[in-house]
Amino acid sequence: MISNRLGLKRSLLPLIVLLVSVVALMPSVGYATTNTSALSAQWVKYSGNPVLSPTPGSWDANYVMSPRVLNVSSGYDMWYDGGSAGIAAIGFANSTDGINWEKDPQPVLSPGPQGAWDSGQVALGSVIWNGTLFLMWYGGSNTTTNSNGAVGFATSKDGLSWVKYSGNPVLRRSLFSLDQSYMATPYVIKLQLYYYMWYTGRNTTYPQPNPTARILAATSYDGITWTKMPTPTMTPSSDPEAWDSGAVYSPSANYANTNFGLWYTGTNQSYMMPQIGFANSPDGEKWTNLSDQPILGLGAPGSWDSAGVEQPSVIMTGNGLIMYYDGFSNTTAARIGLAFGSQNFEILAFPPPSFDTAIGPYAPATADSFTSKNIPRNLADGAHSP
Repeated sequence: MISNRLGLKRSLLPLIVLLVSVVALMPSVGYATTNTSALSAQWVKYSGNPVLSPTPGSWDANYVMSPRVLNVSSGYDMWYDGGSAGIAAIGFANSTDGINWEKDPQPVLSPGPQGAWDSGQVALGSVIWNGTLFLMWYGGSNTTTNSNGAVGFATSKDGLSWVKYSGNPVLRRSLFSLDQSYMATPYVIKLQLYYYMWYTGRNTTYPQPNPTARILAATSYDGITWTKMPTPTMTPSSDPEAWDSGAVYSPSANYANTNFGLWYTGTNQSYMMPQIGFANSPDGEKWTNLSDQPILGLGAPGSWDSAGVEQPSVIMTGNGLIMYYDGFSNTTAARIGLAFGSQNFEILAFPPPSFDTAIGPYAPATADSFTSKNIPRNLADGAHSP
């Protein structure tokens, strides 16, 4: 839910990934569905969930959440938020099958020194591979000058040892703006010359001071200097009875052919019981929900994710889409789960986008941008359990 929650080295030979958490989308894969009721029923939770849990006595003993996953040559890499005893940092785990994960014993990105803009906590964020380095955008805050968040940038050669950019933060909240009172969960993809970011923002006047959050956007040529969009890209539903009428946050975007897809978290006006929805767009700016229901809902009463599911990270495998997400119950803190999507899940087709003066040129990416020559490894046969 919306809040301020925000070593072993190994050689990595990652597939060239220019999308955050959506890897090797083949040119033949769109994102459209012909049946909105099927859309809500497409995702099936893995019967062995959760796949990643807190480690007692460790730095992440209280919770693990906000998974961000990339498909690499050796399997899957995951970065995630964890914490205990006042520590809020970013951890790492790897897996050969996407189900059984081995954690690095220490955080790979920790809060900055006393007085730094991110001295209080750091939280994901997104990670991409640019062919040479891993790039991470993350949220950070402190208790004095930056209590409501800003966005930082870091790089790594192996995904484990990270160097924070000396000019951080790269995106700050703006006075009297859409993100005046809150900024978090930056999610970045790169298409040709541009980086595109979607993030959670909150101001003090829409519609009144409360936990309402919206999804905002920004663009950049270098991933460091950003230009904010002047209006929100997604707002809560105008229907007061809708499942996402209270807040929308934690975007997870992808681009296939000429279309953008967005998985996001929403709450009703109680601001409780978050669930996961999906929307698509021809330009990354104006989004269309394909269903009036969440695509991933709460677990059964008493289950580990019965009180909330949120913060999705979606990747493509040869067997279709898979989603990592965090969930929690009324008695247990956040853990990370897995869900399987239909291989036929697609985003509605739109005409090729043209130049938009507000957000820049959206030229179709080439097949190489999606690593079509590198077919991602599949989850183990039989892993897809009803």
